[in-house]
Amino acid sequence: MAAVMWIEVLSSDGEVAARERIESDEARVGRAFNNDVVVADPHVAPNHLRIFRGDDGELVAEDLGTLNGLYAEHGARRMTRLPLKGEPGIRIGRTVLRVHDSAHPVAPERLLTPPRAHARWDAILGVALFALILFLNWLNLTSEPSANVVLLPMIGLAIVLFGWAGLWGLMSRIFLGQAQYPLHLRIAITAAIAVVLWDLLAETVSYSFAWREIADYAALGAWAILAATCWAHLAAVQPRHLKLEVGLMLALVVAGATMQLVTKAETREQVGQRATLGDLRPPAFRVVAPASADEFFKDTSATRARVDKARLKDPPSGGADAE
Repeated sequence: MAAVMWIEVLSSDGEVAARERIESDEARVGRAFNNDVVVADPHVAPNHLRIFRGDDGELVAEDLGTLNGLYAEHGARRMTRLPLKGEPGIRIGRTVLRVHDSAHPVAPERLLTPPRAHARWDAILGVALFALILFLNWLNLTSEPSANVVLLPMIGLAIVLFGWAGLWGLMSRIFLGQAQYPLHLRIAITAAIAVVLWDLLAETVSYSFAWREIADYAALGAWAILAATCWAHLAAVQPRHLKLEVGLMLALVVAGATMQLVTKAETREQVGQRATLGDLRPPAFRVVAPASADEFFKDTSATRARVDKARLKDPPSGGADAE
């Protein structure tokens, strides 16, 4: 009995549109109905190619002298013969085929998480997120507590999370056929918790070590979390060209982070360094000892001297008021 081969015809979005089982050592592909695999593509010849086993037993695709030729799936060079051992994808006309034998390895079975399990996690993570935000708002509260001050930001965050998960659910419905909304909502809530914890950590370390730059550039960590979140969403959607989508998403995130850094640098040049470290923490959190009163007044005197010196200088000529 001849070895079995499988020929897959891919759709325009990269999914398998048809899969033919061939129980012979050779298969013919083309538009004519005398082929083993019939392709409805006007750019494919009636008898376009044959697929057979070479002397070493590996599958080979051979062009039968056609007008549009034979190419590797992602190749740009026309081929007369194309070994399929390392690259099972071939392109004829505007049709992509994949050829496998029965020994072709497949990925292991993926664990299926029921939607109700994701929904339970959504509820648990959602309660944890809003409890964390409520606790932080209480710690930072410096005025009389108000429902508007506490609840309105939480309602706004909930709307953003549900909308964000809805957009990814729509993409998942388009590309995968399943919305997977509970899974995307779980990813979004987890990312929100990570952002809140990262901001808490950055502000605490900045206060503890009197390191203003940590608070100034903490947004870079938030951008990294955003990139990881988008990767998790894309992995759930399972697009065919995942590397391309991830690369594009990372490029957009890097561009956004760069623009933010440039804007911050320009603002610092125009306005100067901010006077505070950020959010306050209990004095016990301080690792670096605060400056003494003598050091503080010494720095204040030096700053005052520089300001007085600059004030006595004549304004530069040719300014906006020089007319």
